[in-house]
Amino acid sequence: MITFNLYLMKTTLAIGAFLATLNLSAQIENTDALKISSKPEEVMVYLNGAQVFSKGGANIKAGRQTIVFEKLSNYIDANSVQVKADADVTILSVNYQLNYLKPQDFREYQVLDDSLKIYSDLNARLAITRRGYEEELSMLYSNKSIGGSNIGVSVSELTKMADFIRIRVQDASTKKYEIELKEKKNTERMQAINSQLSNMRNNDMKPTGEIVVQLNATNAGSANFELAYYVTNCGWVPSYDIRVKDVNSPSVIAAKANVYQNSGQDWKNVKLSLSTGNPSRGNTKPNLNPWWLSLTENLPRKDYYRKSLADEKSKGRYAEDAPAPAGMDRSLSEVQISSVPGVRSNTAASYTNVASNTTTNATFEIKIPYTIKSDGGDNFVEIQKYDIAANYKYFAIPKSDKDAFLLAELIGWDKSELLPGDANVYFENNYVGKTYFDSRIIDDTLSVALGRDNNVIINRKQVKELNEKTAVNGSQKKVTRTFEIEVKNTRKSAIELDLEDQIPLSNNELLVVELLDSGKAEYNKETGKLEWKLKLQPGEATKLRFSYSVKYPKKYILNGL
Repeated sequence: MITFNLYLMKTTLAIGAFLATLNLSAQIENTDALKISSKPEEVMVYLNGAQVFSKGGANIKAGRQTIVFEKLSNYIDANSVQVKADADVTILSVNYQLNYLKPQDFREYQVLDDSLKIYSDLNARLAITRRGYEEELSMLYSNKSIGGSNIGVSVSELTKMADFIRIRVQDASTKKYEIELKEKKNTERMQAINSQLSNMRNNDMKPTGEIVVQLNATNAGSANFELAYYVTNCGWVPSYDIRVKDVNSPSVIAAKANVYQNSGQDWKNVKLSLSTGNPSRGNTKPNLNPWWLSLTENLPRKDYYRKSLADEKSKGRYAEDAPAPAGMDRSLSEVQISSVPGVRSNTAASYTNVASNTTTNATFEIKIPYTIKSDGGDNFVEIQKYDIAANYKYFAIPKSDKDAFLLAELIGWDKSELLPGDANVYFENNYVGKTYFDSRIIDDTLSVALGRDNNVIINRKQVKELNEKTAVNGSQKKVTRTFEIEVKNTRKSAIELDLEDQIPLSNNELLVVELLDSGKAEYNKETGKLEWKLKLQPGEATKLRFSYSVKYPKKYILNGL
């Protein structure tokens, strides 16, 4: 048993020595590699991913050697890495790897850790001094008797001793208090540093990327390197501001990009470009499959209004001050915008060029540098502004909602490089709500809701004196209903208004519905819809009246009227 234990011990020591040799060799090899820092200079951001162009330089020696570009993103596509050098250098190989650095390897961590040690040492020294004053106070409090039990003390000696004790107690107590304040302040600083170190330990557990380059240099000297690589975990999302000054002006569409990235490396003051493409990194030869087209029903915009009004009314969601029907807006999550409604100023759009444009993608070059931190946060970049011709008209269904809604029909918008996205809508310098800018439609006219307009007053009521319920004969009843709609334009300009109402329908031959007076509306027998197309001058008012009758057997109860 003793022999076996000795053999096991020798074997363990041998393995440990071997592993130590490997670690030492790795450290020597790592030490021999020249580590270079690189800085991103240009970034082409796609809808998903980005192409990063970085630069770095160093003094290299003659001959074969290894250089390492460190602290890069850990989301680099290894197959996309390219390295160039401007000196007389032959690049032999390029490899991408992950480096699982410890927090202690970072200079920021070392500085904080050294500060923690300094404050800890200061507190230890202060504690020693504080305990000295505490001992002095304890001694002063414990030795209050003066002279022996049979020996009196003169007034002069008692006064001197009292003065001495008072002065020493005050001085020691003051010094002790001051030391305690310093200890408290140092402790608070130590707690803050510990929190920061803990945060760094938690966050810096993620590996960093490294590009390892084997090269051969003809001569020693300085060399500049250019790196290009594709990273994931970043991209941009299109969004828009649609601004309409008034119904006599064209609309302005400001296209914006919400750029985000969490690649592990900040992009500081980079030349930024945005592409609507989404590049594929595969090497498989593409194939063409049969291309099939299909059709879906393209309902007019007002049909969306009508459906949304009915849906929201039935669900009890519709408020008087709501900016627009939710079913129509297709609203998504609200985003913060930095621009002031109605204010035109120089923005990133003034410094943006459309570098290229194909049937599949466009590229926008931003001429001013941007900093995009690796925190996943929102970074809004205004890339283009478009003046789009528009026709404006109002739409209303007073039976469901008394307000008129303004529509802008954008003409020729499809000639711009626009993608689907959320849109903030502004009318007359006021924010009126959100909509969804759907640029995937083929039509060259796109309708955008501009919200309610209280300057168009609509009132709908029953004309009670014309309503009647009579018996046609012994077995039949007839009900007549008459409605009046009053519309007034209080705006200072003329408007066009599409107004809709309806009469009921019957799917029972015993129940007969008859339109008595359409009020000059277009009537659809299949849907029961009445539609008026009005043109109202400033301050003009008009009244519309329609009536219908319902005839049914007396033995039945009429429901739904």
